[in-house]
Amino acid sequence: MKGNDDVLIEFGDDLLTHIEEMDKQHMRLVALLNNVYELLKEGKREEALELFKKELLSYVEHHLSEEERFMEKIGYPELDKHKKTHDTFRREIYNLGPYIESGDPKAFRQALSYAWGWLYTHIAKTDKKYAIYAKEKGLI
Repeated sequence: MKGNDDVLIEFGDDLLTHIEEMDKQHMRLVALLNNVYELLKEGKREEALELFKKELLSYVEHHLSEEERFMEKIGYPELDKHKKTHDTFRREIYNLGPYIESGDPKAFRQALSYAWGWLYTHIAKTDKKYAIYAKEKGLI
């Protein structure tokens, strides 16, 4: 996941779970962050903020719920632990939500940083565990 001049984040093997629907959803987050980055690079801060506000909260709720349903379906033994990390992410993003809505630049930076870090700490590590479990059980 090294960046280049065109994108902040490259969606590479380190982010792949090999579960098609989850990978598509993870790619959506990467695309959102890259689009926000591009707008910021072009000096279009307000557009970047609007895109981020519009997309992030809906992404968070949709994706985390879908992922939890998938883990329930496969009988993932670490589901409760995984849900707790999701709840922490939801809480952080939702707590920043009103500040982002009001255009607070610090909250915007915090949420961007948090979402970016989520890719590296959660998707690239924690999500891989349920994918390995599903593969080992012959479920994917």
